[in-house]
Amino acid sequence: MATNKTLDKLRGDIMSNAGVEEKVEVNQRHLIDKILARYSAEYVVYRELMQNADDATSKSVQIIFETLTTNDNPAAAAAAKVPNLKEKCKRVIFKNNGMPFRGEDWNRLKRIAEGNPDEQKIGAFGVGFYSLFSICEDPFVSSGTQCMGFYFKGDQLFAKRADIPTESQDEWTTFVMDLRESAEMPNLDNFTRFLATSLGFTANLREISVFFNTHRLFHLSKRMAEQRPMKLDPTIMNTTSPQKMFTLRSVDIRQVQLDAEKYILPTVVNTLLTRPKLQDGDALPMDKATIFLRIVTGNMDVRVSRDFEREMERSTKKKPPSKTTFALVFTGREELDASEKQNAIFRDLIPFPQQGRVFIGFPTHQTTGCSSHMATRFIPTVERESIDFVDRYIGVWNQELLAMGGLLCRVVYEDELEQIGKLFCELIGIQTIVDKVKLKAEMQNSAESVHVWLERRATHALLSFTFHPSTPSPIVGRHQKTYFSNMSKVSPNIITTHGVHRVIDARLPDPDMDPFVKTIPTIPVDLVKQCEVAIGALEAAGTLKRLGLDDVFRELEARPLDVQEMTALLKWWCDEYTRNPVVAEDKNRIRLLQLAIVALPDGKTLPLSTVKWWLNPKVVPSDVPVPREVLPYEMTKGLNLAALMKCFSNWRELTLLDWSRFISTHADLATSATFAEKILGVVSRALVNVSLPEQTSIFAIFAKVACVPTKHGMKIPKDAYFNSVKLFDDLPVVLLENPRGVSEKLLTGLGVRKVGCVALEFWIKYEKWEWHVELQLVFDRLVADGSWSHVDLVKYLTSIQLTLSSTEQARLKETPMFPKEGEAVVMRDLPGGGQKPHIMRYRAADLYVPSDILRGLGLSAIEWPAGKWRGQSDEAKYLLSLGLRSHPPLDTLLALAAHTSDKQLRAKAITYFIEHFKQAYESSYDGSKVSVAFLPTTDGKTLTTPMDCFTNSACAILGFNILHPELKPNANKFGVAENPPRQKLMQRLLANPPRDHEKAKAIFEYLASRQGDFSTPDWNNLRIQKFLPVADKAAAAVAGDATRPSAATVKTILVEPTSCYFESDKASFLKELFTYVDYGAVANGFLRSCGVKDEPTTIELAQMIVRDPQRYWQLSGGGERYLGVLRQIAGHYYQIKQQRTLLNEMMSSPFLIGIKKSGGIDEGPDVKEKDSKDEVNEGHREDEEIVQYRLAKAKDIFIADDTMGHQIFSPLSAPMEPLLEEFYENLGAARLSSQIKENYTYDGTPNVTDRSKDIHKLVEERTPIIIYQMLHDNPQRKNELVKDEKWLKKNLKVLQTREIKINRTFAYTGQKNVQSTTACVDVNKCLIYITAIGELDYYDVANALCRLLFSRTRFNDAIVFERYLTATLNNLRRKGVPVDRILNIKKIPEKVVSLPSEANQFPTVVAASSALQRPASTSQSAINEHVRHIQALFPDADPQYIRQLVIQEKQDHIQRVSNKLLDNKYPRAQPPGSFGGVVNQPSEVGPEHNPIDVAKPPVAPTNNLFSRFSKTLSSWGLPDYANAGQLDQENKPIAPIPPPEPAGPKLPRPVETISPNFTNNVRENLQRAIASCRPNSQSDVFSRPEVKTVTESRQGYCDIKPGQNLTYVGRARGLEFYLHQGINPDDILTKYGDALSRFVLVIRALVGVFDLNIAAIHVFYDHEGPTIAFNRNGSLFFNLRYYLALHDGESVGKRRESLIYWFFTACHELAHNFVCEYSDTTLSTSTDGFVPFLTASIFLSCTLNRS
Repeated sequence: MATNKTLDKLRGDIMSNAGVEEKVEVNQRHLIDKILARYSAEYVVYRELMQNADDATSKSVQIIFETLTTNDNPAAAAAAKVPNLKEKCKRVIFKNNGMPFRGEDWNRLKRIAEGNPDEQKIGAFGVGFYSLFSICEDPFVSSGTQCMGFYFKGDQLFAKRADIPTESQDEWTTFVMDLRESAEMPNLDNFTRFLATSLGFTANLREISVFFNTHRLFHLSKRMAEQRPMKLDPTIMNTTSPQKMFTLRSVDIRQVQLDAEKYILPTVVNTLLTRPKLQDGDALPMDKATIFLRIVTGNMDVRVSRDFEREMERSTKKKPPSKTTFALVFTGREELDASEKQNAIFRDLIPFPQQGRVFIGFPTHQTTGCSSHMATRFIPTVERESIDFVDRYIGVWNQELLAMGGLLCRVVYEDELEQIGKLFCELIGIQTIVDKVKLKAEMQNSAESVHVWLERRATHALLSFTFHPSTPSPIVGRHQKTYFSNMSKVSPNIITTHGVHRVIDARLPDPDMDPFVKTIPTIPVDLVKQCEVAIGALEAAGTLKRLGLDDVFRELEARPLDVQEMTALLKWWCDEYTRNPVVAEDKNRIRLLQLAIVALPDGKTLPLSTVKWWLNPKVVPSDVPVPREVLPYEMTKGLNLAALMKCFSNWRELTLLDWSRFISTHADLATSATFAEKILGVVSRALVNVSLPEQTSIFAIFAKVACVPTKHGMKIPKDAYFNSVKLFDDLPVVLLENPRGVSEKLLTGLGVRKVGCVALEFWIKYEKWEWHVELQLVFDRLVADGSWSHVDLVKYLTSIQLTLSSTEQARLKETPMFPKEGEAVVMRDLPGGGQKPHIMRYRAADLYVPSDILRGLGLSAIEWPAGKWRGQSDEAKYLLSLGLRSHPPLDTLLALAAHTSDKQLRAKAITYFIEHFKQAYESSYDGSKVSVAFLPTTDGKTLTTPMDCFTNSACAILGFNILHPELKPNANKFGVAENPPRQKLMQRLLANPPRDHEKAKAIFEYLASRQGDFSTPDWNNLRIQKFLPVADKAAAAVAGDATRPSAATVKTILVEPTSCYFESDKASFLKELFTYVDYGAVANGFLRSCGVKDEPTTIELAQMIVRDPQRYWQLSGGGERYLGVLRQIAGHYYQIKQQRTLLNEMMSSPFLIGIKKSGGIDEGPDVKEKDSKDEVNEGHREDEEIVQYRLAKAKDIFIADDTMGHQIFSPLSAPMEPLLEEFYENLGAARLSSQIKENYTYDGTPNVTDRSKDIHKLVEERTPIIIYQMLHDNPQRKNELVKDEKWLKKNLKVLQTREIKINRTFAYTGQKNVQSTTACVDVNKCLIYITAIGELDYYDVANALCRLLFSRTRFNDAIVFERYLTATLNNLRRKGVPVDRILNIKKIPEKVVSLPSEANQFPTVVAASSALQRPASTSQSAINEHVRHIQALFPDADPQYIRQLVIQEKQDHIQRVSNKLLDNKYPRAQPPGSFGGVVNQPSEVGPEHNPIDVAKPPVAPTNNLFSRFSKTLSSWGLPDYANAGQLDQENKPIAPIPPPEPAGPKLPRPVETISPNFTNNVRENLQRAIASCRPNSQSDVFSRPEVKTVTESRQGYCDIKPGQNLTYVGRARGLEFYLHQGINPDDILTKYGDALSRFVLVIRALVGVFDLNIAAIHVFYDHEGPTIAFNRNGSLFFNLRYYLALHDGESVGKRRESLIYWFFTACHELAHNFVCEYSDTTLSTSTDGFVPFLTASIFLSCTLNRS
């Protein structure tokens, strides 16, 4: 440290006046060589000179290479016809015709690295001219009227300037360079290519010529057309760079033509074979070439911040321009085809298909990433070959320009596509539907079509702006690619089959979908192949999508598809069905069917949703009509039908049956014999492959249609006959053109008549065998007279029954052919006279089989020979098929059973029904539909229907009929139910309700057994019906005893169930108010379902009480039983408040209990002030209080929220239960506090005293804690909070007066009361008054604070406030209150010395003990009393130590001493028999506990650390607490009262615990710690984190040794400043610069206190972590972040707090200079030793007392 001070002093002396000043020399030659070593690009001299020429607005440049012979023999050199390029050049002359040099130009020419300050010029570094020294030693410059020559003297460069004679002046600015070493002229091909490329972006240059001696070897000229503005739409394009630095205002484009002539170098071939020998005057042979370009210029506004402008000017020596341009060379397809791009001269100017280059005036090595050159105000590296991205500000500038480059590329691309789109519309037109297959074929066949031309042009544009990785820096290509996309708000345009569209609207092509997707634009296939990279990028970004299912649906929504298109669609769908799960989803298949429509060739459409079949030509030919729901055969013949069935499972092959149903309705089938024969032929051929059921169905279809051609026209098959039937000539016989085409099987199946060969001999008209024709025909023609035997007829019909049609069979059933048994023959008169016997004949259905049982029922039997009837014979079976009855019909049988006069016949009928039920009547009998009363009931007389009687005899109680017992076993056959249905039960009950108890009980018991049959609507209906018989209590009360009425006096009334309740022992007194019933357990179950309840509901109780509260009070016995009902009602207030009528009645009814407390003596309306004796006797009077219950309205009862007011005025109050209080308040009860008006009076003049200051400080400190805890415990109280701690801190005043009285007035009664208090509040003035007499009751202060903070004071608020006011902060912390977080400070101990954890073992002593405290002027007896009370709280504490602490306090002795004992360690009382030396416990008492300290004599200030600390505080405008403490001791000396000598151990003195040697050791340790501090020397700080477990206080600094990763960033007011890696220094300095200055002032103040070396102190800032400060090998680091969080501010309080905090932090870190690790004892002892030595405890004590 001493060595460092000596060196500092030596340096200061030398720099002040002792040293000799000397000039620093620069070797200029070496400096220029080193600069040019980084500037060694090819042709750098010509590039720089051309750049200067362009900046000077030169139009023409000449470069002349002169050989050795020029000076030696100029005439010979000029006379040479062919230049000899092998000759070596000695001189190079560069000439431009730009603006002559000005004075400042000549001056700048002499200065290295000054640069051109003009922001519109390219030059930035000022080393361009000095590139000439790379090829020459003494360049010479002439311009205008002056010239300047440069030359070296040794290693120093000098220049001379002179005027040019007038005759030697010309328009040229000339640079003469005599080469350092002779050299050949640069390669002509490479050199001319460099010049051509350089001319591309020059702003002014138009012409370049190269001479070799006098021969012009190369000439290049540039011509430019008028510029055209390009479209720039800000709504589509983002015209501003990402950081708002550049704004693109406009874009222009112009055509450029470059014409070049270059000398053709002689070769062996062209010299011998093609080139003639040059003659005098012949020009040199030249190669000519022309190219065409487009140069796009973007005009930009530049806007940067002042800081950025300053940094740019520092780096480039010029300010950024306010406007600039961005140029881009783009070669379109047309220009590319028209240019001679193969010529080597222009090889680098047309980069396509390679990448272009970045031009910074002239080309650099940096590529652009796309096929376009770019030129703008990029700032390069010094060698001008790359863009500078390293410098922070220049890098931002260049990256912003790259973003604008991406934007400009996008503008050019969009413009090119827009031009292509216009040409597409003009030459091809707007097309909605494009046949892509046809278009593809046309483009393949015609390479010169318009489509091909436009597609090539669009492909070229997309390839030109497809970005690739750029070199050497990939940033260029990456940025421009990003902003090419991001600077536009829409997707890019692209050419499609439908013209130019946005990529988002285009799709990648799919050859399988092209045949049917014709409205969706797709990208040409060739473009996709050639632009694979760009297309892949667009697809990866999600901008370009492939043709998919949604596009198919769009296509179908747009138009119907023809047959070929739909066929292609279905084929694609079937293929995708197995590959793409999305296509296989049912919802997509359904959507396809809903959208797809086939446009048929006949002009009609076929929706796929209507399709059911496809056509199989093997079943149904394609040349016959088919249903509209059949897919055209042209579609299905090219499809895989198996796949089609898998995709569309509801489609199937058109079967013969389906087609038959369709064709049977065709009009031509019944009118055209040809058409009908064709259809029948189709059916005949396909019938062999059809199943028998389907054949039957087909036969049935055609049997109803006149589809059979006959000789009498088209006939229904059953009316036609085979041509083999020849019985009658007029029969309709089948007539076919091709009989073999229609099978006999088909005609037979259709019903064409062809009867079998059954012979019948007829005895009238015909006497030979014939084919059997129709039965009716036989009837009509052969059996006219009816003289035949019905038995023989039955036999005949039985024999031919299989040949009879259903119609014939039906006719036989309706023909009366059979006689009745036992009926006589009658005679009929003949027309010619005479009579003939006539037998009455009946239908078979009118007769019964001849059996005895049926004869017994009196039924008519068929006439049949006796003994010949056999029920199983064929004739019997056939007769039964004709309708002969074997059983009587049900109606007939029931009519017989209902016969009222013949009981035997009735019994036979019922018996027959029972016996033959299963056989004959089960399927047809339905008892619910029988309306014939045929069933006998229990009385044997009444007949009823099955629905009007029941088997359960219990239902007879309701008057229902019961089935006769003998028939009950067969009740199911009759359809008789066991019980009546619920509808009938309810009807009977409600129509005739019971009137007596016993009958009602029986009915209800039966109904209880039927409860499961009733529905919810039934129960709801029963609830409101009056069917319950009960005694009329009103009438009974008139007749006699209402509680026990006699049968004679009871009048029965009917009531609804919902108004009744079941009998119960609990409801004895409620029986007089409500109706109670009991019909037994079974019946009660039914009634409960009907709505009878066990007890009244809360709302019902409320309604009853409100109507007659006095009666309810009397019946309930009042008191607690009545209160119980009120609690029940209050608990259901949420239901009651919805009953508005009931709620209004409750508000106006006196049904609420009010409690009135009164003493034995009436105090009268005005209560005077009570004296102290009243308070003493208050407990006895409480036992003598009289509590009265009264019924009153809510408005006459008060909520007792003012305890004192309640005790004083004793109003009629609500019970003190939260539930009832809220209920009363909802009904209109007022809060007592709202009716009591308070005002205060005080004696004396209010003023500020020490006591008022203490209270003011206490309130300010504890109010944030109180508010936090109150709102945390009860968040709803946030709405009641009217003032917060900030407002209170700003506006609160506390004044002290002699005495305060509170005056209360009860507005409801006018009563008044006066009492004394120790504190009150004026809410309007935010003023709290406290008394000066006696002990201060903190309950009064808390009550005043409650009224100040909250709009509504709750019952126990003052008690809660009092607890937080009287408890210490440590005590609150131990109880879990987040004190530190609430106060927004770091957890810092309230005392200076860290205390052991044992101090947290004792409970908090609240101010409730204030009643035990005595006034400040305490006597010896009062002290003894205080000691006794405190000893009871702390029995292990030394009583003498307690006495000393009591003596030091002036007021609130018990509270203050108890808090000290809680917060700090205290000496323990010695147990009996122990040794009592004070030396054995030196650490038990800290210096702050020594009561002798207050009586120490003043000490003169010395130049020690504490005095320096005091001076520091004074310099900050803070009080000098050291001196202030001495003045206080002088003005207010305290003479401690000597206590009596205790029997126990004595309190140790400081001299006994801290010896002089100890003090000296501490002082020496501190000095060594200070001397050990050293600078960090700007080195970065990095250490790995290391966690160590410690056991000391929670407030330790070094619990964790955190990892540090800091880097040096600068100095702040002389202190080194470090930042964590990853934090931007500018951000910190911008945001926290002022706070950093304040923090440094604090730290520098501590430097002065400790006399530290300021270089050893450092400030740092990190993101997060627990590190407040750390010691790194003697270098102290302090964290700015903790200062910002805890202490930043300009107030005096903040400064004081920060000085204290960081003072102890510095002490702690200094201790680490000789104690490396934090141990439990060593480091704590060291730090604690420093603190007393520096007397910080006194400082802190003064600070706390005076704050």
